[in-house]
Amino acid sequence: MEEGETKEDIYSSAKGQHVTLERRLQMLLKKPYLTENEELEIIVLKKKKLYFKDIMEKIKDDLRKGEEG
Repeated sequence: MEEGETKEDIYSSAKGQHVTLERRLQMLLKKPYLTENEELEIIVLKKKKLYFKDIMEKIKDDLRKGEEG
């Protein structure tokens, strides 16, 4: 997170990363055969996607709480 970034900026960035990772993951999953490196890449992609999804969910929760309070 860079200084001066809003939660909306961070959310947007995380969403963009999540979409990019999903595209790469889908590309790999369409292949009829995966190398060992590609199989490892799939595992890493899924973990990174989850990381960015967690960031997005946390920001959504924070923004909801801000509206309530």
